Amino acid sequence: MGVRRKRKSVPRARGSLTREARQAINQHVREHAAWYAPAVSAVAFFLFAHLLTLLAFFLMKSGGMHQEQDVHKIIVTWAVYGFLPLLLCSYLCFFAVARPVTGLLARKCSFWTTTTMHLVTGAVYGAAIGLALLLLLVPDTWFNVLLVFCIGVAAGEGNWFFYRKLAVPDPVIEEHRLEEQPE
Repeated sequence: MGVRRKRKSVPRARGSLTREARQAINQHVREHAAWYAPAVSAVAFFLFAHLLTLLAFFLMKSGGMHQEQDVHKIIVTWAVYGFLPLLLCSYLCFFAVARPVTGLLARKCSFWTTTTMHLVTGAVYGAAIGLALLLLLVPDTWFNVLLVFCIGVAAGEGNWFFYRKLAVPDPVIEEHRLEEQPE
């Protein structure tokens, strides 16, 4: 004779743990968009550079590219050493340049459309990232200067686009537009 034990029934969760975790992460990112926006383009460039590095190594092993060519050296350098300076410059320029420029443009150029204002803000933010990278990395040729500056501008536009999508509507722009409306 066996002893039967009564098992307590454990209530099961109704939702999926992964779905709830995803929802919590999405809500946190939306609430704190300013924390994550400066990193988006830097992380995207980091991943893109690593994919290109894998492609370059594959081409070198298959004989499609010679090791003496400088293309793979530039890609590997950006994949390994370019990520941290880009991330640092992106964060510094986001809080030191992009947010104040948004308020300034909202006050001075209130007749601009919101799209134009965001494009100009992203360009100024990107130019600041590009200049900070130029000061930090000190490239030696004009091609490298242009490449570093274009990467900075692309990172600024990408980050500002991401921030704009998460923080809708932009409180700085809306605050200045509400101040200027007649009562």
